[in-house]
Amino acid sequence: MLVLGVIAPFISASRFRGAIQGALESSLGRKVEFERVSFTLFSGPGFTLEKVAISEDPRYGIEPFAYVPVVQARLRLDKILRGQVRFAGLSLESPSLNLVKNADGTWNVVTLMQRLSAPTRLPLNLFPSLEISDGRVDFKFGVRKATLYISESDLSIYPEQSGKLYMSFSGSPARTDRAGIGFGHFRGSINWFLNAADARSKQLEAEIQLDPSNLSELTTLVEGHDVGVHGTISSRLQVAGPLNDLRVGGELHLNDVHRWDLLPASGEEWTVRYGGKLDLRGHQVDLRTLPQTGSQASPVAIRLRVTDFLAKARSSVVAELKGAPLQDLLPLAIRMGLSLPSGATVSASTNGAIGYSTDGGWAGGLQFSEGKATLAGAPELRAANTQVTINGDHIHFDPSVLEAGSGLLKLSGDYYVSDQRASALLDATNVAIRDFKPLVNSWLGGIGPLSSIRDGIVSGQFAYLHRAAQADAADDQPAASWSGQLGLSGASIAVPGLSLPLAEAHGRASFTDAAFEFDRLSGIFGGLPIRVSYRYNPALKHTERARLEFSQADLGRLEQFLASADEPRSLWARLRFGRQPVLNWLGKRSLEGDLVIHQLSAGDHPLGTFDAHFLCTGRGIEFSGVSLKLLKGKVRGNGSVDLTDSDPHWRFSATATGYPWSGGSLSAEGEIEASGVGKDLLRSLSATGSFAGEDLAFASDHVFGNATGLFRLSFSEGWPDLRLSNVQAVQEGDEWTGEALTQSDGKLLVNLEHDGRQLHFVGSLNADKPAAPPSVLPQAGDVTRTSRAGLKF
Repeated sequence: MLVLGVIAPFISASRFRGAIQGALESSLGRKVEFERVSFTLFSGPGFTLEKVAISEDPRYGIEPFAYVPVVQARLRLDKILRGQVRFAGLSLESPSLNLVKNADGTWNVVTLMQRLSAPTRLPLNLFPSLEISDGRVDFKFGVRKATLYISESDLSIYPEQSGKLYMSFSGSPARTDRAGIGFGHFRGSINWFLNAADARSKQLEAEIQLDPSNLSELTTLVEGHDVGVHGTISSRLQVAGPLNDLRVGGELHLNDVHRWDLLPASGEEWTVRYGGKLDLRGHQVDLRTLPQTGSQASPVAIRLRVTDFLAKARSSVVAELKGAPLQDLLPLAIRMGLSLPSGATVSASTNGAIGYSTDGGWAGGLQFSEGKATLAGAPELRAANTQVTINGDHIHFDPSVLEAGSGLLKLSGDYYVSDQRASALLDATNVAIRDFKPLVNSWLGGIGPLSSIRDGIVSGQFAYLHRAAQADAADDQPAASWSGQLGLSGASIAVPGLSLPLAEAHGRASFTDAAFEFDRLSGIFGGLPIRVSYRYNPALKHTERARLEFSQADLGRLEQFLASADEPRSLWARLRFGRQPVLNWLGKRSLEGDLVIHQLSAGDHPLGTFDAHFLCTGRGIEFSGVSLKLLKGKVRGNGSVDLTDSDPHWRFSATATGYPWSGGSLSAEGEIEASGVGKDLLRSLSATGSFAGEDLAFASDHVFGNATGLFRLSFSEGWPDLRLSNVQAVQEGDEWTGEALTQSDGKLLVNLEHDGRQLHFVGSLNADKPAAPPSVLPQAGDVTRTSRAGLKF
């Protein structure tokens, strides 16, 4: 027998070809062709057929039902004893099968199974069986082949005397339009009752198991593409009932569910009980989740519907939430791409529904009641009611009133899951800065202008946009950006570079992610009322633009205000030894601005209205359009301050007109230079130029119609050293020439000469009284007399 079993495959059985072909065609009801046939004994007496083609029943098309490289056909012993060729079992190795559904709703495989069933009078062990190993099963609907097929399919069918078919199977569903050998792996067993009494009787019972599989593979199986949800899924279910109304029940296990571009959270596992109906005739599935216990209502109920799952599957999943705790849903939402600041905790009661369908994508509406959100460093946020709508990957938050300390906040926003883009619109009404700043800085990452604002009340609108970082993004847009307008009341604003803040500020702040502006801002700076406008825009040539307007100010106090808060000060400087830079920090700014002081004074002496335009160049400060409107007279000029050295170096060109002096008016034009600040500035000050005067009364009886000359002024000796040269003064047609100078005691000595005659005036720069008659020096030999003239400088 062993020798016969070994040599049997090499013995041609061609003389049985006709009988074998006839037996197969009789059993299958289809024309069968094969190229070679040989004997086999080890699997039971029978034949091995090679390159077998099984034609289709003409009712189901012209494409072959199956192509099989090798068929093992086992003979029925009872028929062999009678000299007949009948088969007890057929084993198909690596076949390619076509399961076809006709227009009338019948399947070719059903008619085939009915043919394989035997008359009830025969013993059970004599019924034919069918086995398929490593096969591929394609599905056809009429003449159209579905994209879905089963790969690596193993199937065993054993008919029983009662008309029941017992089947065990395993396989991996796959798609013709996607690479890969399969998506997931199913296995199970089926009892198919072909002789059911009627359509309402149990026609099928099965137990099916989905082995642990990749969730993305199953979604690709249904959708035709990866929807971006990854994880591990497994299930076990039982099916029973008529073919068009099968009852389904089982459990689903999910592990590490996450979006494709996020890391899974190891250890997260969900077990879901479900049940529903399956219609094999109509190709429909309707499943829904069940409570873990029969009496306990589940806060989350999920319903799955699939139609036409063999031809063109359309599916929908709907989750209904009734009082579901938001904190329990967030871990899954975060794995699906929702992002929250680190350390944030959110709680609420969730009601509504959210669903996904192959035709419409994501859609739904949710309501969050009694919501609370906390984050370190920020006040707790509370919202009584928040409405959310979902459309595709777009999540929209309707305006919701928030309670966060003082005032009123209203928040609305949008979130796009696909690119993690979020936008928020925050309306504030009379909210304290102490509550508003921590809220915005903690939840939204901080805003530049807000960092300098302290105290006070804020009202206005704030818009925020966040985009996920894109490694291949072509633009340079920041991940977070913001814009808005805020009204300030009673705020304290820290001025960069200065040690004093702007207090009791009222006005408006407008800002974007890169630029901001303070408009019509009024407040108190160093005890002085001030109005400020300020703009910062890095895209402009001069990034900062400011206008400062004081109602009154003193030169000495302005110097104190300009003391830098950021300038490092050594021990020697703190002990008031050595130089203390004041303006160096200002020269480093890219700042352009205007300074207006309506009442400028120097100590107790009012000077007038000051107006100047300035520009910080990086090396110093340039002044243009400098104007000082004195009580009588006006001074105009331009100049610069060089800040490249440790001490500022001042250089100005100035013109003074209409200055009252000695009963007339005086004009001057010249150059002014100085170094340092404060007393150092005064000691180093020097000025040179020319002057011209009209109706100057050096004495009560000596009035000069006009006078011109040159001047030089310095304070190098600690007192005003004024020297006048090339003086030319005209009195009643006589032209006098001479010079003048000051002494250390403040006296001004004026010496004039005309045709050998000399006039000498001695006066004080601070004197207000008119001069006494001067002495007239005649020709040589006369006695010289000198009078004191009261001169005002």
